[in-house]
Amino acid sequence: MLQPVRGMVDWTPDKYYALLTVARKMSAVAEAYGYRAIETPALEHFEVLKAKAGEEVVNEIYYFRDKAGRELGLRFDMTVPVARVVSYRVDLPKPIRLYYFTKVWRYDEPQFGRFREFHQFGVEHIGSGGVEADAEVIAVSLRALEAVGSADYTAHVSDRRIMDNILESRGVGGSREDVLRILDKRGKVPDEELVKMLMGRGLSKDIAEDLVNIANVNTPIMEAAHTLSELRVRKDLVDYVESLATLLNDYGLANRAVLDLGIVRGLDYYTGFVYEIYVKDFKLAVGGGGRYDDLVRIYSGQDMPATGFAIGVERVMMALNIQQNPPKVDYYIYPISREQYSLAVRISENLRRRGLSVVLDVGKPSLRSALEYASKIGASKFIIVGPREVSKGVVRVRDMEKWSEVEEPLNNYIG
Repeated sequence: MLQPVRGMVDWTPDKYYALLTVARKMSAVAEAYGYRAIETPALEHFEVLKAKAGEEVVNEIYYFRDKAGRELGLRFDMTVPVARVVSYRVDLPKPIRLYYFTKVWRYDEPQFGRFREFHQFGVEHIGSGGVEADAEVIAVSLRALEAVGSADYTAHVSDRRIMDNILESRGVGGSREDVLRILDKRGKVPDEELVKMLMGRGLSKDIAEDLVNIANVNTPIMEAAHTLSELRVRKDLVDYVESLATLLNDYGLANRAVLDLGIVRGLDYYTGFVYEIYVKDFKLAVGGGGRYDDLVRIYSGQDMPATGFAIGVERVMMALNIQQNPPKVDYYIYPISREQYSLAVRISENLRRRGLSVVLDVGKPSLRSALEYASKIGASKFIIVGPREVSKGVVRVRDMEKWSEVEEPLNNYIG
């Protein structure tokens, strides 16, 4: 019972400061592109969450009824809550650029890189239907990875409309969502198993094998238009990918993107462009996103094109081995007796007003014990305030790294 709930993590100081640094650096990237921060309640009405999530994700929602019998759930991502907010905040100027760094929850099976409570950093660009917005969200996501130290990453780009066009041209009818969900498992199960699963949906072996081969297409984004033309994809979709490639080249990121037709994403709200981000030597996607032009309409009844991404922060930290010790305490103040405590408080408060981190000893340990404790918490300097020192108008200051000690004027610390 002392351990956290399964699939969740205690962020103690030895880990939490690394998370805070990632949050600061990623948020700075979003701010630089004109995105502004948003937060929403952890709880949403269940009807809101399940409206366009897809069967697999709905099954992962933390669902319950509150004391009034209302059906509620913990948010599984931020795209749905943001779409809900935008649906009633008609005063927000379009396009709307919002970003977040927050917690989300999914009742999934915990395993490597997969948690039930985790952090997402992401942006939502709402109100613009052009390829320029899609290129921008890719750029923001990749620059965010760079900001936290990633030097080798790739955006795997595709489009749900391309796969729809390919399925249509192969005569695949019925529930194409089922076919896409199977193809979305590429890399997680062997190709032979994917073929069997597709045949189980009524596809012939030839078409099933053809679709799996297409899902394995992986080519540099600047060559993608040629590849799609060879697959006899509709010209407007070829033109879109070509435009996206050109824009990514303008951002200096074309060499970081590939056309990967196996990327279809598991959420049903995606309507067009989709992508996932991978970091070298880390097998799981660290982020992804795409276009969801129909989601806001579900809540507001108004057409509002939208695109965005989310990065799984814990995965990024694992992939890049991001660690950081808590910041050092600048000063540890040790009054030798109760008579010096008021003066020690004055010294502490004065140093804090200067922007320094100060720990004031509040117990009655021996000097030796206080020094040991100060060393364990990473204090840089140890100030001794005693009757002999005060009578001389000084304090003793010990440098905890050099283990040297000097007397300094008391006025330096209370002036």
